[in-house]
Amino acid sequence: MDDVPGPVPRSERVSLRRPLGHRGLETLAAHYVRQTFKPHSHPEYLIGVITGGVHSVWCRGERHTVLPGTLMSMRPGDVHHGNAAVEAGWVQRMFYVDEDTMAEILGDCLDASSASLPDFERCNRHDGALAARLERIHDIVHASRLTLSRDAAWVAFADVVTVLAGGASGDGALSASPDARVRKLVDYLHAHVREDVSLDTLSSLAGLRRRQTIDLFKRQTGLPPHAYHIGLKVRLVQDRLREGHSPAAAAMEAGFADQSHMA
Repeated sequence: MDDVPGPVPRSERVSLRRPLGHRGLETLAAHYVRQTFKPHSHPEYLIGVITGGVHSVWCRGERHTVLPGTLMSMRPGDVHHGNAAVEAGWVQRMFYVDEDTMAEILGDCLDASSASLPDFERCNRHDGALAARLERIHDIVHASRLTLSRDAAWVAFADVVTVLAGGASGDGALSASPDARVRKLVDYLHAHVREDVSLDTLSSLAGLRRRQTIDLFKRQTGLPPHAYHIGLKVRLVQDRLREGHSPAAAAMEAGFADQSHMA
């Protein structure tokens, strides 16, 4: 659950990124086999999930054997060390989130500029459904090239952190009646189908916070804004293919990096 301390053996795979252009966030996807981490700590929160193999980790005075489907939550300063518990090693997806960024994203769930920082009672929790959800979120934040998809996943990440900290997942209480703000957002997405739209842009148009924008849009259209926008892009590609354009040209016009991102 840690940064790479040096050269990585060939049998191991590590991808460390800073998505969203955010200095307060890094994401790690790794398969460690022979790597051993000495006792150390981080100034950031570590939130992640074990997706394969078995990891042996010491944290807060206990040695834990961590299986797939387990979420990890460590506070800044939590000393930990670990290694593989089986010959095949372990696979993990990890978020490194600094305190200012954590307060900001949790505050967004509460319609506030910031929130109190979480103090996790446990450093690990086995919950298959929540682990699968965090894995999907990590896949998008770590690898998606669409800004709106990454933004929406980042909001969903705050929900997972809230659950791990002992709270309830956020659920907006916005009205289900027709709302002119949603019509404005729908029109904007149609007009900018070829572009890489951000959640901040939509939130500004609606005059809402990021989480409220997603909740209201989904409640009234049946889809979150990133999924709605991708659907528009896919339909544009289909139209262009029927007109005889090549898959690569159609993907480029719709704002996909290449045709593989249409899948």
